[in-house]
Amino acid sequence: MVAGAAVASLAIAAAALADPRGVRLLRRLDQDIARQEAANQALREENARLQRRVRSLSSPMDPRVLEKEAREQLGFVRPDEVLVKFE
Repeated sequence: MVAGAAVASLAIAAAALADPRGVRLLRRLDQDIARQEAANQALREENARLQRRVRSLSSPMDPRVLEKEAREQLGFVRPDEVLVKFE
């Protein structure tokens, strides 16, 4: 994947340098690549976070994780607790 991107970048660079406006185009494309790589890294990190969450919610489930999710998502409380909501 990286090798293909490098070859494509070289091809675009060669074509861009032949054009009088090519250097500006090349710089813009390099910036676009950098932005896309940063976005890809952020998505990889989000995927890793979601995979950890799926593992924590999968069988066998940790009872503490189950209780936390039930409290946060469903508003569950223990019989000896009182739920007070602030809005």
